[in-house]
Amino acid sequence: MRNEILKKLTDEQLAIRFQAEGDGMAFGELYQRHYSKLYHYCFTIVHDTDEAADLTQDTFARAAEKIQDLKAPALFASWLFRIAHNRCIDKAKDRQRHQTVAVDGPYQLADEVFDIEEALAREAAIEQITTLIQQLSPESRTILLAKYFEGRSIHELTQLWGISESAVKMRLARARNRVFSLYKRQRVAS
Repeated sequence: MRNEILKKLTDEQLAIRFQAEGDGMAFGELYQRHYSKLYHYCFTIVHDTDEAADLTQDTFARAAEKIQDLKAPALFASWLFRIAHNRCIDKAKDRQRHQTVAVDGPYQLADEVFDIEEALAREAAIEQITTLIQQLSPESRTILLAKYFEGRSIHELTQLWGISESAVKMRLARARNRVFSLYKRQRVAS
């Protein structure tokens, strides 16, 4: 029964519950929701299943330790992915530092090269968008995060919010437009 109640809560509500009460079930629900996406994200960076699993576990452990520092629980998913991103970057740097090459063996070039500059630029963009999203109204912020950071479908959002599909799409469009206008205004100012 309690698990069914937790499944209906937003990430923000679960994060607040874990921050305030140390409710392990709330954090467990966050873990269930985000484990698969976080694992795949880590895997795209490190290209190793065991390492991706380790980094995913490490990210959740770090999140549980540092959740009291999370000032905007509505941004739990983006905060979690930022932790994962930083852990993956650290791992990639560490791997580059300790990389050895066989002197008498053939050299093989990787199909994909990890571009640290691109990763840092992506992180800066995520940080900027996160800041802009925080400027939205709580309702706009929550629906935008549910759709794009939690991966909820339009159908799920209609059930969560108790509104029609067209109303969900309209609210999402307004929230996206607001973020875009804030972004444009920020670019003009800088």
